[in-house]
Amino acid sequence: MNFRDLEYVLAVAQHGNFSQAAAVCNVSQPALSNQIKKLEQELGAELFLRLTGEVRATECGQRIVEIAERILGDAQQIKDTATQFRDPEAVPFKIGMTPTLAPYLTQYFADLFKTLFPGMSVIMIEDLPHNMLQMVEDHELDTALVAKTNHKESFDFTSIWTEPLYLAMREDHPLSTLATISPEDVPMHDFIRLPYSFGYDLEARLPSPDSASRIGKRFDLSALRFETVCRHVCHTDDCTIVSALAAEQFKRDNWPMSFVLFEGPGNLRNLGAVSRPNCPRKSLLLKIAGYIHDSPPQGVTPTFR
Repeated sequence: MNFRDLEYVLAVAQHGNFSQAAAVCNVSQPALSNQIKKLEQELGAELFLRLTGEVRATECGQRIVEIAERILGDAQQIKDTATQFRDPEAVPFKIGMTPTLAPYLTQYFADLFKTLFPGMSVIMIEDLPHNMLQMVEDHELDTALVAKTNHKESFDFTSIWTEPLYLAMREDHPLSTLATISPEDVPMHDFIRLPYSFGYDLEARLPSPDSASRIGKRFDLSALRFETVCRHVCHTDDCTIVSALAAEQFKRDNWPMSFVLFEGPGNLRNLGAVSRPNCPRKSLLLKIAGYIHDSPPQGVTPTFR
């Protein structure tokens, strides 16, 4: 048994046809069929049912297909890891960002990677922090930008910047004249809280609206995406929380919003890059952090040293 045998097994399982599997594997159909038969003889078990017009995995075959997927996936990771140690820029850099970051950093990071690594491909994933941490652990992401309060102690955390938290509302909202606001003073019945954390300590002090507190509202948008909620508050009495990064982008885009700074302590989040210990792409990550330190996005204070 070898890797090529496992590739044949996966191809047959995926296509349900020996001819199509052979074409994908760039071999003749008889050669692939004979190799599958040899493997079945070696294992002493039938992997596929040869039906009229269809090839279907047996119960044993299904389990072996699952194992083969893991083995070939691990083998590819071995190749990628060796490549990354030899030339960290030779394979795509995969970075994850939260919905409160990604919309405001796509152009910034496009410029960053073009400047630092002009020949490297980049894959950006938008997801919630806990999902991205799992993707980092599973080697599906090289790094993820998350708040320090959201990261796992088993990962390396490279602090990149801090940024304050604001209460966002329409530009002529009664609260818009305030210089600062305490979390306890946020009106519960007008406050839309998103179902995930932004990574600020003071979030625990913000109101948690329930159906009773918002019973007079015609629209309950608490489960919608961040930017959808922000568009909603532009023309209603509702308010929500935004980071400085998002607030600065909304200002540049001339959104009809006002932003009132939350009083400290706890109104700053430490945002950084989470990576696996001994990640072979750590040198790239440090270059990225250095670039951000020298040319940070508007609204944040660099922390990388």
